[in-house]
Amino acid sequence: MLYFKEDIPNKDSKLIYIYQGTTVAQMQSEIEALMLSLGYKHLGQGLFEKGSRAMRLLFGAFCKYFKFRVVVEDNSNGEVKVTVSKDTTGLSGGAIGVNQVKKEFYNLSQAFRTI
Repeated sequence: MLYFKEDIPNKDSKLIYIYQGTTVAQMQSEIEALMLSLGYKHLGQGLFEKGSRAMRLLFGAFCKYFKFRVVVEDNSNGEVKVTVSKDTTGLSGGAIGVNQVKKEFYNLSQAFRTI
């Protein structure tokens, strides 16, 4: 079922989405299922990680590493607000690593619209 209502534009490096017709608990399980299907591990407390940090530090852009924080909270009118933010910049992979993180962030923005 599609819960997506709208995304809220902002100037920060965050994605903010509003969903309707669902609860916080349901949305948390939907997000966890989505992130697991995309290859992410749930580290707890809304943190999702893909790849190895140590390998990224050793081999730079040749090894991918992404870490994102997802916060789910009640919004007004029975809606649920989801905020996705980067927890890594990609600088350990140089300019290529930064672009990899930007591209993955864009891919996540598209994936969150399908919930």
